[in-house]
Amino acid sequence: MKTSIYNLIILDESGSMSGVRQQTISGCNETINTIVSAQEKYKDTQEHFVSIYAFQDNDKCPSRYLIKNQPATEVGHINEELYKPWGATPLYDAVGSTLADLKAVTKGEEMAVGNVTIITDGMENASCHYSYAKVLQMIDALKEMGWTFNLIGANFDVVTAAAAMHIDNSLAFEQNAVGTQAMFETERSSRQQWFAKISESLKDEDGDGSDKKDLRTRFKEAARNYFKKNITDN
Repeated sequence: MKTSIYNLIILDESGSMSGVRQQTISGCNETINTIVSAQEKYKDTQEHFVSIYAFQDNDKCPSRYLIKNQPATEVGHINEELYKPWGATPLYDAVGSTLADLKAVTKGEEMAVGNVTIITDGMENASCHYSYAKVLQMIDALKEMGWTFNLIGANFDVVTAAAAMHIDNSLAFEQNAVGTQAMFETERSSRQQWFAKISESLKDEDGDGSDKKDLRTRFKEAARNYFKKNITDN
């Protein structure tokens, strides 16, 4: 049994991220490497795709995909020319638009699952197209399909913010060079653990692959305790 895994990183590109620009670029590229390695390791059960969506509200450099649904076998790295922190934080628009895109891409794929990770140093302050209620509706619907949602944040109460968005997994980090590097290390190890759980979930217990409902339940179980521990607890 094989599934398509859509790895989506929704990445804050507001001006306040400029202080950890290099660490953010490096961390994202290392995450890409982790996904590429998983493609090879689990090639019999998983087909990986990568998207990175940078969001801000600057007309000169609007929210956009740095990478969009690239197969892991073909995906490249991001650099300073692509990631340019500057602007405010249209978080709901970023989440809503990317989830709408992925929902359309995965339509008809019974075995597709998403890993959606939001990285931000602040909460919503600039959205125009998607409301809080609409974003919640979209997240809830995709969670029922077995998708995993993770909120990684700095400078706000991440646990409370995640709960308000119906996101079960949260991770706080210190917004400096050391803290950002440590956050990405935790993100990658957690992602690797999730890939292994998904692979285990795909082992067809009854042998006929017919129980898709049970499979979605196992995907939901794989999302539990996504982050081993909050790095601020060290």
